[in-house]
Amino acid sequence: MLCWPLQHQNAYPPRLGLFARRGNGGELASGARSLFGCPPWIQQESPPGHRAMTGSRNHLKGLLANRQVALGAQLRFGVPAIAELFATAGYDFLVIDGEHAPQTPVGIQAQLQAIAGHACTPLVRFGRNDSDEIRLALDMGAGGVLIPLVKTAHDVEKLVHACRYPPAGERSYGPSRAYRYGFDRDYFAAANDSVVTMIIIETREAVENIDAILAVEGLDTFVIGTADLSIALGAPLDYQHPDVVAAVDTILSAARRAGKPAGVGYAAHDHTLMRQRIDQGVQVLLANGDEWILHEQCQQIVSQFQPLRATR
Repeated sequence: MLCWPLQHQNAYPPRLGLFARRGNGGELASGARSLFGCPPWIQQESPPGHRAMTGSRNHLKGLLANRQVALGAQLRFGVPAIAELFATAGYDFLVIDGEHAPQTPVGIQAQLQAIAGHACTPLVRFGRNDSDEIRLALDMGAGGVLIPLVKTAHDVEKLVHACRYPPAGERSYGPSRAYRYGFDRDYFAAANDSVVTMIIIETREAVENIDAILAVEGLDTFVIGTADLSIALGAPLDYQHPDVVAAVDTILSAARRAGKPAGVGYAAHDHTLMRQRIDQGVQVLLANGDEWILHEQCQQIVSQFQPLRATR
């Protein structure tokens, strides 16, 4: 993106002409400066409330750093009101699923806007490790990305580079909503350390290369995708199959050795298992989301109705 060079953004005095008038009803708030087209870098400080959007205040990243457990859910329907409902309910992070659902850039941004203002980190999940898609999501204000089907450490390095500005990465500059359309003057300095990079471990190759994968600097965490992993291991959707159980144990053991926060699917009905996973180093619990909750509730309501139908 072509923009005013960073080194020139402080070349303007903090207030100019009309914007310096104060007293006798002449004080102009920052909103008035915006109305008159005042460049955002003339602001002496970022406006109140900007911290909720900046990655340096990334809620999920903070939980991971403090060794706390985070609860998330996946959103497939692309409805901003549903995203807002989940964020208001108290989830620590939400994954906007662009791998298995027909998300659009405009729809993703609308959901990001709906989640903003809550102690909830929005992540975007893509079906491929594509730097262009990742850049757009981050520029729109996503707190991070979730990338599936990684197989090697090189795959993870590619992801990390896509999420970071040079010299640490290759992300091009043009953050748009991510830096509050120019009002967040601290964004660039904090951005590289503020984005959550998360992957899904769900391939045989990833299990075989797990130590090298988890050694990649800049990878924040991962979740185990037991569905695809079970298929890859020849035991489709059999999560109790010895090979699947052994693979999960291998992954969690590697995470403990690497000191990397691990993630698994959240089983709300089995707190004993969840406690066991937390004791094994799991900090990220990814629960079912909008599609699954609606499915379960619809099924339950229709099932409960059936006896009433039979009385006529």
